[in-house]
Amino acid sequence: MLRLLLSLLVCLSAVTAQDRYERLMRDILIFDAHIDTPRYFVDEGYRLADEHGYYELDIPRMKKGKLGAVLFGIYAQPGDYAPQLWLPRSIECLEALHREIKTNRADMEFAWSATDIERIHKSGKLAALASLEGGHLIADSTRVLGAFHRLGIRYMTLAHFKTNNFADSMTDVEVHNGLSTFGKDLVREMNRIGMMVDVSHISDKAVLDAVETSKAPVLASHSSVKAISPIARNMPDEVIKAVARKGGVICINFHAGYLDPKAYDVYMKNRPARDQEIKEVLAMRANDPSKWELVRGIQRKYYAQMPKVSYKVLLQHIDHIAKIAGPDHVALGSDFDGVSGMVPVGMEDVSKYPVLVKGLMEMGYNDTDIRKIMGLNIVRVLRAAEEAAEK
Repeated sequence: MLRLLLSLLVCLSAVTAQDRYERLMRDILIFDAHIDTPRYFVDEGYRLADEHGYYELDIPRMKKGKLGAVLFGIYAQPGDYAPQLWLPRSIECLEALHREIKTNRADMEFAWSATDIERIHKSGKLAALASLEGGHLIADSTRVLGAFHRLGIRYMTLAHFKTNNFADSMTDVEVHNGLSTFGKDLVREMNRIGMMVDVSHISDKAVLDAVETSKAPVLASHSSVKAISPIARNMPDEVIKAVARKGGVICINFHAGYLDPKAYDVYMKNRPARDQEIKEVLAMRANDPSKWELVRGIQRKYYAQMPKVSYKVLLQHIDHIAKIAGPDHVALGSDFDGVSGMVPVGMEDVSKYPVLVKGLMEMGYNDTDIRKIMGLNIVRVLRAAEEAAEK
């Protein structure tokens, strides 16, 4: 009799959990703060309507994963393009994003505000937004920043992989001891126009300067936890807590090398050889469309050499921030289509987000906190930025 009762309780618990999961998935807003697809529209003729066996986002897989909103990243890495090309490249990618959204208007719509996100999500479409990755892209001009905001840019990362005139990068030489005076003025101007301040990629001191200077909460659009994986690109606990105290959010980066230090060591050891192979292919086959498949093959070859990292490690990063700063201050910033295929096992593309919902349920998170982590925290920070703007 006791065995029968225990068996019935297990079955009832499973049914209850499945009912809860299905109820959550009916209307949950899953919001990813950083996906880098737009460059593929320009370079490769990549189309969102088609389901692909490569890269991480398209509309069919988006629907499978119940993705509701995306902040698409617009960038030109300072080491890859000459300075005179940074601004035109950014505009080219942003224009391509607007065209792709218009082409697929039955499935997605450009969102200009937090209210737009909620409306578009309720309509069953993807809310698409845009961001700039790196202050170098505005040619040191706050007028250009304002123009980008009118074109739909809703956050800007203060620096990318290189230190610029605004901020020290966490992966480059520090010259400002955080933000420069110019950088602090930039943060104030972003507040004035209602643009979110993104503190991923910048040095710890620069993050603290941005938090202190900004009158609105800041966003780390794609950063992970240094206490779990002690690498340069990740955030230490004291910085995470400072962002949280101001109401900000840290969005976890899905790059397998950022989640696990052993994977990072292999990734960094192989990166020079990988990048050289890619450079040679692009040079030798400059006019051959098949070059992109060859590039993807090189990336897959080096990914196969990395230790496998489970999506459960990603959940550990989320859980760490929720524990030290609270569930109001963690979200998702996958860096999909910007991680060169270096994805966790079980989180290969945008179709896999429901795995995180189930994982958070299994870890004991309540529905309210799961909804915040999976999307509502980012909406809150965007709305706070809008409310801080001068009317």
